[in-house]
Amino acid sequence: MPEAVKTERLIERRMKRMKKETVNVVLALVLVVFTSWSMANGQAAQPSKGGAASEGSKWEFTLTPYMWAPTIDSKVTVGGYDAETTTTFSDIWRNLNAAGMLHFEARKEKVGFFLDPMYMKLRADGTFKRRRDPNVPAIPRDLTLTYEQWIVEFGGFYQVGKRPVGQSKRQWMTLDILGGGRYWWVRADLDTSTVINPTRTNQWVDPIIGARFTADLTSKLIFNIRGDIGGFGVGSDFTWNGIAVFGYRFSDRITGLLGYRALYIDYKNGSGGARYEETIHGPIMGLAFVF
Repeated sequence: MPEAVKTERLIERRMKRMKKETVNVVLALVLVVFTSWSMANGQAAQPSKGGAASEGSKWEFTLTPYMWAPTIDSKVTVGGYDAETTTTFSDIWRNLNAAGMLHFEARKEKVGFFLDPMYMKLRADGTFKRRRDPNVPAIPRDLTLTYEQWIVEFGGFYQVGKRPVGQSKRQWMTLDILGGGRYWWVRADLDTSTVINPTRTNQWVDPIIGARFTADLTSKLIFNIRGDIGGFGVGSDFTWNGIAVFGYRFSDRITGLLGYRALYIDYKNGSGGARYEETIHGPIMGLAFVF
């Protein structure tokens, strides 16, 4: 076996081992958090029957339109060659054609489900020259690249712990576990003003598992942090997602949100195909409506 092939296979085995170890570490940390919570919580985790802390038997819905202003760090590996690019939010904004982001959540007592679709369409215009004959001047042609992307998160959650903050009956800390999936749909169209106009579409679904912690810092200010991991070779090889936000309650029904989100994915397009590594990260802001 050629030495280069042996080295490549060794690197692949080490990468798989590292990802497996990362998953084990994350799951161990989640287990420690849950165990510590249960030991410290005791009977205090049971919801109070009075005041604003009481849990009703009716469904509660939350609708949150939001905006994510990300930077995209990408790495593409084809045939042993790497290409790394960084696309800033100003680059995205300059070529943005359409976008929409919405988080929907429904909860009844301890259980609930969520749906989070995000859509983005970019369009960039330019020109290119192709010289077939060195004695004939190249003719410039218009070039338009259209890029569309859907990322849709879906799943359910279960509240494993709830306890008051200090002696307050209106300020709480809650811990949820969650599971579901993240659907990716990516399409790139290249219009070259000729008969050759290539189009490429990829789509896949990643299973995800994670946890979410929410705390009332004051009667108005809240803090929420969520993390999940997934992929596991089902869709992508590996993916992780982390969100941390602060919220301010303008009323019982409206809360403003401001924070930061990072989403990573390692995806390989078939056997022997290109490998994509992408980290999307940046500030996030939104407005949550409860009804």
